[in-house]
This record gives sequence, C-alpha cells and structure tokens, in this order.
Amino acid sequence: MKVKKNFLLLVLAFLCALPLSAKKKFYSDAITMSDIYVWQQSNALTASMFVDMADLKIEKHEALVLIPTLTDGQNTLQFPGIIVNGKKKQKEYEKAVKKGLEVNAVVMPYEKREAFIYSQVVDYQPWMANAAFYLVEQLVGKKDAVLMESQELITNAVSTEAKRLAEIMPVIAFIEPVDVDKVVTDVYNTYLDFKLNQATILPNYKNNAKELANIQTLFEKVVADSNIVINNIAIEGYASPEGPEGFNQNLAKKRTEALMKYLASKVKDIPATTYTTAFGGENWEGLVIALTELKPPYADSIITIVNTTTDDKLRKEKIKAFDGGAAYKDMLKNIYPLLRNVAVAITYNVNTFTTEQALVVMEANPNLLSQTEFYNVAFKHPRGSKKFVEAFEVAQRQAPDDPVANLNVAGAYLTTKDIARAQKAIAKANKKNGEYFNNLGIINFYQGNVSQAIQYFQQGVQLGNQAAVTNLSKVMNAINAHQ
Repeated sequence: MKVKKNFLLLVLAFLCALPLSAKKKFYSDAITMSDIYVWQQSNALTASMFVDMADLKIEKHEALVLIPTLTDGQNTLQFPGIIVNGKKKQKEYEKAVKKGLEVNAVVMPYEKREAFIYSQVVDYQPWMANAAFYLVEQLVGKKDAVLMESQELITNAVSTEAKRLAEIMPVIAFIEPVDVDKVVTDVYNTYLDFKLNQATILPNYKNNAKELANIQTLFEKVVADSNIVINNIAIEGYASPEGPEGFNQNLAKKRTEALMKYLASKVKDIPATTYTTAFGGENWEGLVIALTELKPPYADSIITIVNTTTDDKLRKEKIKAFDGGAAYKDMLKNIYPLLRNVAVAITYNVNTFTTEQALVVMEANPNLLSQTEFYNVAFKHPRGSKKFVEAFEVAQRQAPDDPVANLNVAGAYLTTKDIARAQKAIAKANKKNGEYFNNLGIINFYQGNVSQAIQYFQQGVQLGNQAAVTNLSKVMNAINAHQ
C-alpha cells in the first residue's frame, strides 16, 4: 500500500493552542482524539493520545490512513501511521504482507476498529520545542488512488522540561522570629574639647556648644518617648595615648564624670543612679582607625609601630622618635584630639507595638521594633512588593548578624528574583535548618542549576521543611510526569 508523504505544511502562525484535555474530531467528526500530550523528558519526546474510532464508517474498497506529524515549519517528523482497512482492502493488505510488505503503522481491519491509546517515543531535538502536532488524513480507494487528503491541528502545546520548569513558582520559606524582651542599646560618641590637663566642661570652648547641644537634644528625645523606659546610661571615656597611662586614666575618668554631672543637671527626668562611668583606656584602636581614614604620609609607619609593639611605653617612645618627631608633632595637633572621645551608651526597654503601630514606628524610628514586629509589618504588604522587601531589609540592618533576619531578607529578595542579594544574605543564615536549604535550592533553581536545586530541596525535606517538600514535588513532576 502506498502512503503519500508529501503534503502542504500549515502556516504555524495561524495555529491556535488546544488544551491537552480537550477532545478533537477528525475525518468528518467520526474519529475522536482526547488525552493528547506531546511531552519531552531528557532526550526523548513522547506523543500520546486516546483514539476512539467507534463511529468510523468507510467503504470496503477504501482505507483510511492517519499520519501524526510534528513540524515547526522548517523541520518535520512523521510518526508511524494508523491504517484502517475496509474488508477488501484488508484482504489486499494481508496478501501483501505474505509477500514481504512491511508497513510502519498501526493496521486494523474495519470490523475491528476500536478505541485505543496511540503512543510513540522518538529522540528529542531542540526544534521540537516550538513545533505543532497535527494529523494528515488520507482516504485511499481502488488502486491506491488518493480520494481525499487533509490535515488538521491536534495541538501545538509541546511540553518541554524547560517550559514546565519555567512555569514553576517556588515556595519561599520564611522564619517567624521568636519574641524576646526588647532591650535596645544605642551608642553615641561625643567629642568635647578640654583645656590642657583639665576636666572641666566649658560649654563655650571650641566646638563644645554644638556637641553638648546635640547630646542634650538626644537625651531629651529619649526621655520624651513614651514607648521606652531607660535602664542605664553608661559613659565611657577614652584618652589619647600620649603621656603616662596612669595620668591619662585619671584624666579620662574625671572628664567622664564631668559629662555625667553636666547631663544630670540638664536632663532632670533621668535619676543620677541611672548613670555609670568607666575608663575605656588609651585609644590605640581609634588611632589606627584615624590614621587609616585620614591617610597622612606617615600613616603606614605609625600603624606598623602600633601593631608590632606590645609594650605601651616603648610604643609611645617609638612614635615620638619617628621621623625626628615630626609625625608625633602633627598627630598631637590633628589626630590625638579625635581620640579623646566619650562613648555614651543608652540602654532601654521598648514597648510592644501592634502591627498597625509598627507600620508607623518603622518609618520614624525603626530601631524600636523587634524582629517579630518587622516580620509582621512585612506580611502586611503583598509578597514581592517594595514595602515587603523593605521591611525585611530594615530588620536585617538592625540585626546584621542575626541568622533569622538574614534568612528572611534572602527570602524577600527571592520574591523579586534578586539572586545576587539573596545569595549574599543567605550566607549569614543558619545552615542547619530546612528553610536555609529550601531557599538555597530556589537560588540554584533560578540560576538553572536544577540538579543542585533538587539536592538542596531534598536536604530541606529531611529537615522537615514543608516548602521544600512542595518545591521538590513540583520540580520532579515537571521533569518526570505528564499532565
């Protein structure tokens, strides 16, 4: 039997997608095809459909030839055909088979036409991703004359792994922080100028008026805030590292106490018992920081002396002697005054806020919010919105080393597919919980590392994370199962 293989290709731009579950009628509506899918998995493409021929009628001298065909307009693949023979045609076919005829098709006599599943597997090629699957129909009569030929779309919905994976919306994991008492410590550095070897605060001396006004305003603001209760105000003074250490310690202590008395006299609502004072030592660390930031010509040499000399007395002598004393003279004028600072640490308890209150507080004074309150604020906004991400960003800035804050801000970045920032944040998350592995799996999934993503999801599943269970199921179904 001859089967004509050359036919006019349909213009694919005019084809309309057919849902996979829809039924399609062929050959004068006598043949019904349903449960149609064209599915790629790894290196194989499977075409399958349920074919019902119960209503088919053809003459005894005729044969109906159906050829499932896949094409993208440039490339074409014909699958093995389906041949239904009338009574006479079936006898002709049987005789031909005895003579050695081989036909790559499903052949059935007219009287045995039935419903069956047609399924074929071929090697997958990249062009098939955008191809259409349609049916060429030929009605053949006596002497194999073609009485009718047509072609009809079956479906252009070729399902590839890439398409299925691209449709997945992974479930991002977040951790609700554990409520704790909100104890906040804010540290402020003041730089007051004192006359040589004196500890008396002179409000109008050099830059003191501005410094004192700033810290008084700060204290008054804290006292006026009804949301907080002050527990302690710790004042710690530091000395620049010139002169004897004992003298420096005593002078720094007196200057610290002077600041405490000044503040107590100006801010009446803070009991004197709230204050504590301490001497922070000679400010060698501050010296290194100042030299690094200001970069005077001698910076590297002085930093080397500080870092390699452990004895303070010998260290001071080396610094004085360096470059004939020129560097030391410059530091006394321009750098050492910066080291005579006083750190004021205010520790206070903060009231608990409702989510509606927290929305307002976050804009005005976010350091008053707990991680739980930031979490609640975030979820008042749609996931992936600017406000949603911003709430977790502010939470992470308030607690930059907190594993939960970093896990959650990484999750927030994943809602906008900001992979670079998600990677940076998740590096500080707890690497022993399921949420970490789930979100790390999503990062790899978005990067196209599907096999690595599966491994991370599996680790998340082992640790009991439900999001990882869902994501693993979605990915494996997209790869392995047809709909």
